[in-house]
Amino acid sequence: MHAPDRAAATAATAASGGDPTADPSSPYFIDADHPYATAAASALTSHRSRSKWSHLSSLPVPDPLPASAVAAVPLLLRRRPHVALSFHLFATRRLLPSGSPPPLLLLASAAHVAAASRLRRAALSVLSSAARHYPHSQIFSSLAATYRRFASAPFVFDLLLLAYLRSRRDTLPATSIARRILAAGARPLPSTSAALLRSLPSAAAALDMYHEIYTRPSSRINSQLLPTVHTFNSLLLAFYREGKCNDFKIVLQEMDRYSCRHNVCTYNIRMAAYCDGKEVEKARGLWDEMVLGGIQPDVATYNTMISGYCGAGEVGMAEEMFKDMEIGGINPSVTTFEWLVRGHCRVGDINASMLLRADMRRRGFWMAAEVVEEVVNVLCQKKRVKEALGVLKEEMRRQEFVPSRGCYEILIREFCEQGEVEMAMRLQAEMAGKGFKAGSKVYRAFVSAYEKAEHYEMVEKLNKELSVISVEDE
Repeated sequence: MHAPDRAAATAATAASGGDPTADPSSPYFIDADHPYATAAASALTSHRSRSKWSHLSSLPVPDPLPASAVAAVPLLLRRRPHVALSFHLFATRRLLPSGSPPPLLLLASAAHVAAASRLRRAALSVLSSAARHYPHSQIFSSLAATYRRFASAPFVFDLLLLAYLRSRRDTLPATSIARRILAAGARPLPSTSAALLRSLPSAAAALDMYHEIYTRPSSRINSQLLPTVHTFNSLLLAFYREGKCNDFKIVLQEMDRYSCRHNVCTYNIRMAAYCDGKEVEKARGLWDEMVLGGIQPDVATYNTMISGYCGAGEVGMAEEMFKDMEIGGINPSVTTFEWLVRGHCRVGDINASMLLRADMRRRGFWMAAEVVEEVVNVLCQKKRVKEALGVLKEEMRRQEFVPSRGCYEILIREFCEQGEVEMAMRLQAEMAGKGFKAGSKVYRAFVSAYEKAEHYEMVEKLNKELSVISVEDE
């Protein structure tokens, strides 16, 4: 039967209230009476675990082996989900042509068995495999057509949506699946909706999808699947990422409408917005409100406030938060130390920064490249250039550490100012080896050093190069 004829037959079956999996003319036909399907299911249920797979391998396999027969085996084994899923892998590796994708019907069967047994990870794995080979619309239709035959769980469609969110950067298939779920009179689980909202490319898109799911529902949708605090946190995060923190009020009004209590993540996002805007006192007000409400701050809360105080130059308050953090039994993270190091650097207290760096290393933490650059810069300002170079060399012992361009420029400038041109040249060669071109800052540092040494021939040469090289905008 040609594809259009098969599709028409399936539509006719669905319209008449029939089961497309029982209609031989349907592309979703599952032949549970096929000799191979019954023999395979019998081999996997009647033999000991050590012998059943060898017995299955010895069964004669018809050529061609219809997808309707292969997909029937997981159906017959659905009471033994782990065996059914093992058969799915066996069929993919041993029964199907090498290099060809597994039949969509087999993938749908395995996904239903896993979902019905609450084997979430296995179902996600199967659906991710399907997403690599088939359009999302075909997968959804296949799952919908075979759903009742497998007595599947509704969240199989949520798992399909999540499989696309995890395996692809393009959110269009995921949003399309969400709309298909809504059109069928259902609604994604709150956790799935929150994951979808977090993945959307803009706050406007996230808010529109929120309204599609929750404020314009069909009368058939389960009223118990209401938005949760995680839903609203996803919206707050979307607005925060775009710097549209004034629009938090839209989300907070929706939270009030559903009588949804804030959690620590809600407060963290709101506090971060105030800290970014240098409004640390307002962030502290939220902190007090949170604690009075019985919500305990976590490491992210402390890091947010510490970053806010450091950004505002109130390093003493940041240190007080750090002490409270440790007294409260909350272990600081690398981010905690990085903000404290940066805070002390910005007020010129390099000794405090170096002590914190030593504490970091004792705890197994290492600074990011941009933090190392700040430390090196302040050390150089204090004319402790060799100590600054030592810091850089120690950090570079880590294989994964990549120094910043700015770090090299600062050191080269300082060595040139101190007349140690040879050391500056070594650093410039090392800098080039890391893939950084010498820009105008490096050239000017060398020009200044050679002028002081009255080496005018090199000054003239470097000035000529400086006038013709292509340098990055600085």
